[in-house]
Parts: sequence; structure tokens; C-alpha cells
Amino acid sequence: MFIFLFIITASADHIAAYVGSNIILESEVVENIGFLQSDRATMEKFTTLEELRDHVLDQLISQKLVMVEAENESITVSDQEIEMQVDKRLEEIKENYPSEADFYEDLKRSGITLEELKKYNMENLRADLIMQRVIQKKFATKIRISPIAVRRFYDENKDSIAASPDRVKLGHILLAIQASEAELRKGFAEAAEVYQLLYTGSDFGVIAQEFSDDENSKYKGGMLGKIKRGEMLEEFEGIVFKLKPGIVSEPFLTRLGYHIAEVLNKGSDWVLIRQILIKVGVTSADTLRYEKLAQRLQEFVSQGVDFDSLAKQYSIDPNIDIGEYYVNQLTPPIDSVVMSLEQNELSDPMLTPYGYHLIYVREKILGKILSFEEMRESIADYLSRQELQKSYEEMIEELKSRVFVRKFTSQDYSNNIK
Repeated sequence: MFIFLFIITASADHIAAYVGSNIILESEVVENIGFLQSDRATMEKFTTLEELRDHVLDQLISQKLVMVEAENESITVSDQEIEMQVDKRLEEIKENYPSEADFYEDLKRSGITLEELKKYNMENLRADLIMQRVIQKKFATKIRISPIAVRRFYDENKDSIAASPDRVKLGHILLAIQASEAELRKGFAEAAEVYQLLYTGSDFGVIAQEFSDDENSKYKGGMLGKIKRGEMLEEFEGIVFKLKPGIVSEPFLTRLGYHIAEVLNKGSDWVLIRQILIKVGVTSADTLRYEKLAQRLQEFVSQGVDFDSLAKQYSIDPNIDIGEYYVNQLTPPIDSVVMSLEQNELSDPMLTPYGYHLIYVREKILGKILSFEEMRESIADYLSRQELQKSYEEMIEELKSRVFVRKFTSQDYSNNIK
């Protein structure tokens, strides 16, 4: 619904606000609303489009006012200062995609060039840095949080801020459901036939489109793109990172099936790669077989068999320890599973897209009320940020009193049209 309205609003651009000699266009407002759509917490604060638009427009007006103040204070940010940060931000964006090839494909579909994306991020980073420097110069050195204020805040709020929830240290066993020996032999025979075609000179991309079972890459000639260590299955990386560029691997097995891979280029921690995947069918009998194995492992642990030994022998994940968590951080269904388990107890088998999971509770640590000494630094930081925010808001109001600001609502446009 929101996206539909954004498109209508952006179709005929208007001036959304005047800030001194600067203007804010409605298209700028729409663009910033678009970036907020992925932030559910922020979106849920608004019940109407007009409320959301007003919030975003106020933010843009504040940015423009800060820019006016930055000019008065001779505060600037050079291109060199932000270029490295922009490159880092773009790398972070790319990491959200399965591969670099997928990133560029998405850019193409959106009608955005890499240079346009870089320019947009440079402008936003410049605004952020200038705002930080204005606040730092005008207020940071003036704000002093007294030890008495920190102590008072702790005494008045310790029941809510100093309560440390219960924690748990977790391990797990992951059993990937694998096909029967008959299915494995069938899959290998098919992979061997495909490999023979490649060996006799057939084009890899054409063969991938014809035979690969990987729906994400087959129509791109098997191209997976640039992958870094740690992004793919460990058993897959164990083979492909040893390949030399231009060499096609023999068929090799992972939990997904049989792969035939070719490395096109490589660096110290990445490879540019394409593959053909021949999936191996898993039946209900295979699922039942691994469910029974998971139940046996649960019984072994209840009888006193060492969990780590079982995990090393059976789990396909070499990282046996999941980590330490606050109980209230856990999400369903893990939270209820963990709450029902005692220390050194293994859960019932849970079927997931990755196979059967068994969660092991290594240790349960009861929560406590943190002492003043443990909380002192974080409280001082919090109070300092609160004072900075208050000073920032006061600065914006003071700037509004001496810089011309006029806002237009959507209703203003409707009245003008009439």
C-alpha cells in the first residue's frame, strides 16, 4: 500500500519545503521513505502515510538546518574523508547478496548504476559526518555528567536497567538427511555423464543450463559469482579453493548433491566460480532413518555418553558450540525448547530445512542485578547521549527561529490543483 502511494506522489514532483535558500523536493521525501520500508520498527510507529511523510520531511529539514549551521561554523568534510567509508558501505551492501554477480544483476533490474549508488551514499555520509561534527563542536565539550547524577539514575532505575536476564550456553548436533546408497549411485552416474560431456569439449554454460539442478545459477550458465571463504558449505569450499583457474573438477559430493565446478579466477580468500549441480533425491524413508538416529543420540546423552564425542562423530557442523545467549534473546521455537531442558540435557530432534537439529544445554546461568560499578560507564554514556540529543533539538528549534522554513503538506498540493 505504501509503495503504491509513494509512486503516485513521486510521479509529479513538487517542492516539499523551503529551508532558507534551499529547497526539499517531494521526490527526496519519497526516496527517504523508501529506505525506511525495511525498518519495520520505525514503520509501525505510523498509522497513516501523512504521518510518515511528515516525520521524514522534518528529518530532512533538520539536516538542511544543520548544513546552514555547518557553513556558519566553517565545518566541512572532504571527498577523501568519505570515499573510504563509501567503499566500505558498498561492500557491506554486496555482502547481503549470494554473490557479486547477483548484486550487479539487482542494480541492473533497479535501473541504478554503481556510480549513482556511490554518489547517493557519498551525499548521505557527508550529511551524517557534518551533523556529527556540528554537534561535537557546539556541545560535546560542554556536557558534563556528574557522578551524583549517574548514581541517582542507577538508584532510581536499577530494577529495570540493571537486571541481567538468565543466560544459557548452547551446543548442537546437526544431522543432514542424506540419500540412500542407491540414490547416491544414481546421482553419481548422472554427474559422470555430464562430466564426460565437458571433458570432450562441450561448453560449460550450455551444459549448466541444460542439466544443472541449481535454479539460482543454471540460467546464468552455472555462474555463482565471487564467493569468499566461509560463505558456502565447508565441504564445497574444501574442493573449489584448491582448484586452479580454468580447471573443471571431477564430480564431488556435498549434502546438496554432486557438484562439477570451474574456478574462473581466484584471490587469497575468494574464487570466481561456476558450477553444475546434480541433486540426489531424499525420500521419506531417508528422513525416518535420520530421525531414529537423532533419537538414539538423545538417549545416549541421557545415559551419560559425552556430548562432545557424539557431536564430533555425527554432526555435519564442525562448530559444536552455538554460543552464549540471554534467554530472552532466543526466538521460537528455540526459546521454549531451551526453557524445558535442564543443564547437560539434549533436546528432542527438530526437523529444519538443514536436517535434524538437537540442542544441548551446556550451562544455565541465573540472572542477577548488576552492581553500580558494573553499570557506571554505560549509564554515563547513556546520560551523555541524552544531553546531546536534547542540545541538538534545542539547536534545531533555535535555527528555525532565524532561518526561513516553510513546509507543504499533501493537502496543500491538492488545494493548489483545485
